[in-house]
Amino acid sequence: MAKMRPGEKLKVDFNMNGQPIGDHRATLAKYCGALVKDPLNAPLYEVEQFSQIPQENKDKMWQLVLDKFDIGLDDDQEEEERKKKYMQRRKFIMESLNKKYRNFRARLKSDYYDTEEMDEDRLKKENMPNFVDKKDWEWLVNTLVRRISVIIIMYFSLHIFPDFHLPQKKSQRNIKNRSCLDAGHTAGSKSFAQKAEDMYKRDKVMPGLLDVYEETHLTSDKLPVTQMASDALNEMKRLLEQRKAGEISLTDEEIYAKIKPKGKRNSRDRRTGVSPSITSLFGGFSECEKLRKEADKAMNEAAEAKKEAISANEQNKILTKKLKDVERENKDFEESNEEYDNEEDKDEEEISGNDRDMNNALYFCFSF
Repeated sequence: MAKMRPGEKLKVDFNMNGQPIGDHRATLAKYCGALVKDPLNAPLYEVEQFSQIPQENKDKMWQLVLDKFDIGLDDDQEEEERKKKYMQRRKFIMESLNKKYRNFRARLKSDYYDTEEMDEDRLKKENMPNFVDKKDWEWLVNTLVRRISVIIIMYFSLHIFPDFHLPQKKSQRNIKNRSCLDAGHTAGSKSFAQKAEDMYKRDKVMPGLLDVYEETHLTSDKLPVTQMASDALNEMKRLLEQRKAGEISLTDEEIYAKIKPKGKRNSRDRRTGVSPSITSLFGGFSECEKLRKEADKAMNEAAEAKKEAISANEQNKILTKKLKDVERENKDFEESNEEYDNEEDKDEEEISGNDRDMNNALYFCFSF
């Protein structure tokens, strides 16, 4: 980044879900991390979370990203598409900055606050982070002290006053989310969006959700990373075999929901990164799945229509055969009637001839 010429920008590609991929994907992530560590961009003093950072600071960081990276905002000619892409890219960058700002504060606490037991030691110059302003660090330490004090007071209040209820919703939610973490993966620091892109380049086929899950939960020896991953993959294989045999009609996303631990869904396995939600990607939760279901429905309807056409064709053949049989019977009947009529005509002619002979004989007799 430091060697870049004035006005030079790094091109960052994005996939169809709005996730960065390609060679400069990691550079963009690192740059966002560097931005939030600068107090002129993301202050620590009297700020407890990213949402409290002034809007002008967020706009500044967004502009700094645009100054260094070409994120494809001008690739589309239509105004509506450019506007849509602008909102999508900005949303991704803001969420990335938010995550890195939160991780930065958490790292400060684990590396510099939790290592000392006394506040006096934490505020000593040799124990302070040298990349954080003294005023900011003092405020952070005092804020953590106040939080811990409140927790202690609530703890004793809970034991002294049994009817006192702690506001533990957030804590309980975090505990639940932690229990739902999967068995690990082999993707390392590479995003699942990039992993899916690599699989596409390798196999020339865009991988689905279950393909990415299997790829990132097997070692290089094609062995599951843990027993939990092994159980999930075996269950996935069983459900896929049942679907192939026509015993079930679950989508990939419904199968994924069954093999994952109940509770919060891991965004990495959905290859969503930090920005796109599940509603923009897979399963019964996404527009892509709606389209796929509509396509499957159309295919099923076409198959049913084909079956009906085949059945109608068979019925038509049967009716045609019956019609020919009836026509043949009618023809035979007509021929039989014609023969009968001819015979009757002959009989009538013979009777008529006999009558003439009789009349002639009578006439001859009476004439004498």
